Amino acid sequence: MAIDSDFTIDYTLKTITHTANANVYTVLEFFQWCASTFAFSEQMDDDYAFLSDTPTVYRWVNEWDMGDETSYEFLKSGSVETSDGNELFSNLFSIGSQESGTFIYIIQDASLVQNAWWPEGNIDILLKVKTGGVLIDNGNVLAMAREWGNVFDHNFADMSGGGSTPVGVNTAADLNNDSVRTDVSAYGITIGAFDEQNYFNDLNNGAGIRTYDVEIDCNGLTMKEVYEFLKFRTDVSNNTQFDYVNGAPGQQYRGASTGYTDVKAAPFGTLAGTTFFGARGVWLTNYATADFTLTDSSGALQSPPDFQIVNINHPSDLDGTQVFVAERSGVNIIKDQYGVTTSDGTSITLSESVNSSKAPQSGSLRIGDTRYAYSGFSGAVLTGVTPNPSGDAVLDVSLYIPQLDVLASSLSESSDNIIYTTPFDVKAVVRKYGFKPFTQDTAFTGTGLTLTPILTDDPQATN
Repeated sequence: MAIDSDFTIDYTLKTITHTANANVYTVLEFFQWCASTFAFSEQMDDDYAFLSDTPTVYRWVNEWDMGDETSYEFLKSGSVETSDGNELFSNLFSIGSQESGTFIYIIQDASLVQNAWWPEGNIDILLKVKTGGVLIDNGNVLAMAREWGNVFDHNFADMSGGGSTPVGVNTAADLNNDSVRTDVSAYGITIGAFDEQNYFNDLNNGAGIRTYDVEIDCNGLTMKEVYEFLKFRTDVSNNTQFDYVNGAPGQQYRGASTGYTDVKAAPFGTLAGTTFFGARGVWLTNYATADFTLTDSSGALQSPPDFQIVNINHPSDLDGTQVFVAERSGVNIIKDQYGVTTSDGTSITLSESVNSSKAPQSGSLRIGDTRYAYSGFSGAVLTGVTPNPSGDAVLDVSLYIPQLDVLASSLSESSDNIIYTTPFDVKAVVRKYGFKPFTQDTAFTGTGLTLTPILTDDPQATN
């Protein structure tokens, strides 16, 4: 048999050692060679070396052993136990379909199995799962396939029983992961450390403050770029340790916290079209567009608000007009939306929280006929108010917040984002001396409001 040339028997040391060539044999073939060798008459005075218990379970006997552990690298499709039962080498074989060039790597007891000797594609190997009579991590191993440009996969296998254990690993081309890997490394996206503290933030979607475990600063990039960077940080080549709760080398990372369901295809989240679907506990900041759905630490889906805007445009005459859109009741503009509680040089505190489903994130407010700008709001407080509101904004004064209130400086004017929840009625007014006034009662809906006013010359307004 060819195996005669690959393994050497030492009858004095009672060992069999791989000594030549790179052929890999099944444990059955190894057993058959041993059995036939020890059946020769000249071996009748030597202790028998190797027994079969089942077609896939074998063991050394009479203090025989493999000469060194690397010799097991040339066996497959079965398990081998030492004579004293203290060491067990079990067979792990993968089933599935992988993209060309896929290397399946093994994690055992939270560590990468080093000096991997097996080739790319499906594996069929013997792996040490017991030492000193104790199973390593109860015999469990994790087989992973994470090649750049592919959909990732991994699965656990329990090898404690010896014999042969299958593990399913399937990969496919990832059409959303097609950039140059080395270029992605320079994206400047960071994955935040929180010193084992959960991260709290409000997505402003009506769900209030939710809990997350890890923050990703997207560095102003698109969701595709973020997705590719996160795959870069978790592919087979990346052994950099993550520095936050449940940290792990990137190539082993499976989730933001133990007990969360793995997202095998991409552990921080997947991409469908341009939309990123975050894995549980992942929070995003500083992104180009809010094109994502997150999953908070409790497992609840959290989508960003449905931002809509008011846009008033005209192909030639909008520049220089006063553009005004505000909520109405019937035909009348609602001018007493909020009472004023206090004010100072830059902020106004209202009698109730600003209705974020009607107020732009920044824009204008009116106290009587006086227009002020504001840069934002939180709860009942309008911030960044200019000019100084202290003189007019006093107790018992009412104010309201139009959806758009500007002197047009171009042919198109738009509001800041407004969180859409339900439609509401508005009145649109566009005026400039020299034009007949334009007024239209309409509504702000699920697509916002886009309006092209009819601007007709007024022949009597000529001075």
